[in-house]
Amino acid sequence: MSLVRNRRIAAVLGAGALATMAIALVPATASAGPLDLAAPLLNSTCSFAQVDAALHDKAPALASILDQNPAQKAELKAKFDQSPAQRQAEFDAYVRDNPDAANSATSDPRAGGIAATIQTVADTCHNY
Repeated sequence: MSLVRNRRIAAVLGAGALATMAIALVPATASAGPLDLAAPLLNSTCSFAQVDAALHDKAPALASILDQNPAQKAELKAKFDQSPAQRQAEFDAYVRDNPDAANSATSDPRAGGIAATIQTVADTCHNY
């Protein structure tokens, strides 16, 4: 089960790229949509190095998952080489083309924790 969960997390990290910065293990109600989850990092002007440092500081368990998936981490880094507008367009296309993955991410009872983690990382990444 853990392997399946980790693979699903890794897939979301790679494909959703930013909705990704999450799967925090904090329970919450699932009311956030995919854009609500990812918006703080989609619009961030932080570099990937800054986001990665903030993630290691603010959400070490999530950073560890990302570190254990170097291909997904590299893909996520490539997303941060794009402008926020390019990331937004790519994310919108991903959600449109993969509604089941988007619904799965937002129906997870940890969605609120995910949104909070993404917001914290986005709010602090400029400090790194």
